[in-house]
Amino acid sequence: MGNGSGVSRGDRNRNARLERLRALVPVTNAIAGTGLAGSKQMVVVTDHDSKVIARRTFRCRAWDLGSALDWAAGRAVAAGWAGVTVSCEPTGRRWRVLGQLAADRGMPFVCVQPVVTSWSRRTEDLTTDKTDEKDAVLIARLTAQLRCYIPEPAG
Repeated sequence: MGNGSGVSRGDRNRNARLERLRALVPVTNAIAGTGLAGSKQMVVVTDHDSKVIARRTFRCRAWDLGSALDWAAGRAVAAGWAGVTVSCEPTGRRWRVLGQLAADRGMPFVCVQPVVTSWSRRTEDLTTDKTDEKDAVLIARLTAQLRCYIPEPAG
């Protein structure tokens, strides 16, 4: 038996989730896709069509990425964007630090599941070739497509 609206509870839940994500990834913001590693961090600022606005490798630990976020925000604003949404894969403990640095700057922060990145990498170029440079762009692309999620608060 239908509810008369043609929209199921699952549809309503999905629509609500997409609205929450769109609030964090507005079309007025550029996206900073971040590839986190031990001492080398890749940050790529893109638009919603995956056009790279700026790219930079930061040779530092994740705890020192505040200047990278400031750099990404500056590049986004210089290119005409209202702000920047920060996105990464939640691997290890570095992503929590990045999320806190983004929160300290009032930047929206979302995560992309590593398995989604892996599947997308395979469908995009038919390889399993993983590099931080390629993955940062892929993370930004998946974020623009709202194939990301809002991480749970720490603690």
